[in-house]
Amino acid sequence: MKTLCAVVILFVAGLVGVAVWFSPLCGLGAPTAYDNNTPVSSLDGICYPQGTLCRVDFSGDVGDMKNALDSILAVTVKEVESGELTIVYAYSPRVCADMQYLSSGEAYNVMAAHSSGNISIGTPMLSGCY
Repeated sequence: MKTLCAVVILFVAGLVGVAVWFSPLCGLGAPTAYDNNTPVSSLDGICYPQGTLCRVDFSGDVGDMKNALDSILAVTVKEVESGELTIVYAYSPRVCADMQYLSSGEAYNVMAAHSSGNISIGTPMLSGCY
């Protein structure tokens, strides 16, 4: 009986660990689901449905944005700067979102933007204004 309880506890702990690992935006703020560039719901909890455009907004500078990307193990694929807007396309193994592809063929599953002290990070891409 003790062995069965130990196995069940380890199984549940493993499920929670997997959910936390593949829901990295929850560590950055309160994720919001978007549909057709419109926020549709708050994504409470640590899991969000695959195929959902998910986004987190917070304040900071470009360094804060890059630190947030580092915290989810995101590797920059491409960075674009235009005036006060910085956009980063990145890949994170912690994000279970559909891969997107730049016109040059590079794959990404995380998109981040910084403008005027505001940071937005989304998976697999940003939706809404930034």
